Amino acid sequence: MQGRKPEDQMEMRMMTEGEAMHSAAVRRLSSTVLLTTEEIEFFEGLQNNRAQLKPDEKIIADGEEFTASFLIRKGWAMRWHVTPLGRRQIIKIYLPGDFIGLHVNFRRSAVHNVSALTNVELAAIEPTRILDIYRNYPILAAGLDWSAVRSFNIISEHNISLGARPARQRILHLFLELWCRMLLIEEADDDSFDFPLTQSQIADICGLSLVHTNKSIQHLRRSGLIVFGKGRLQFPDIDAAVEFCDFDARFLGEFRTKRPPHAVLASGTD
Repeated sequence: MQGRKPEDQMEMRMMTEGEAMHSAAVRRLSSTVLLTTEEIEFFEGLQNNRAQLKPDEKIIADGEEFTASFLIRKGWAMRWHVTPLGRRQIIKIYLPGDFIGLHVNFRRSAVHNVSALTNVELAAIEPTRILDIYRNYPILAAGLDWSAVRSFNIISEHNISLGARPARQRILHLFLELWCRMLLIEEADDDSFDFPLTQSQIADICGLSLVHTNKSIQHLRRSGLIVFGKGRLQFPDIDAAVEFCDFDARFLGEFRTKRPPHAVLASGTD
């Protein structure tokens, strides 16, 4: 970390009032690319076909054919797999602004299950509309591709945790990752965020038993590294938390594409 907090590493900027009114997906993309008003209006217009899901409702099932890309607008979802022995592994957590099956044009069926963790609002976007982005809005497409790269980076970090980090560090690293991702869309505070995961779900993400997970979380609490309360997770000392699990937020970091001088940027971008 070399003395830099996660939010510093991501070179985050505060959003204007206008930007904060955009969907989570636009807010997330705005941390990656400088979007024009036209691009934002086009992308927001893709999200009109919406559905509301309750916790545990399936979004896509293993083996089911993809007929659309899904965009999480509100709530949390999870990608998961159950082994023949009945052990569940949660592979990824989807947060507001995340795509499920972004590159649906390149595959026919799902190889995993995705279901809602909380109440979820999602938008279904037809594959042809995704292609329209790549044909007509290359900068917006670049932002989507970088989001996909960031997704791969997250899974890579999870692999490192599963194979190399002790349980306490593994769990705290997950907590910091989720907090940073929520910061990117302005849905977290400087030291806390809404946290709906159960200990059973944390165990299934981190590849731990429920008993081991519970003991590890209790240790993190006693050490003053985390505070749970009323569905919220707080880090009393961010620097101490970062140092304890050797958290390096660069795997979530942004890049900014250059635009031609004549591009009309959305209000508040620079």
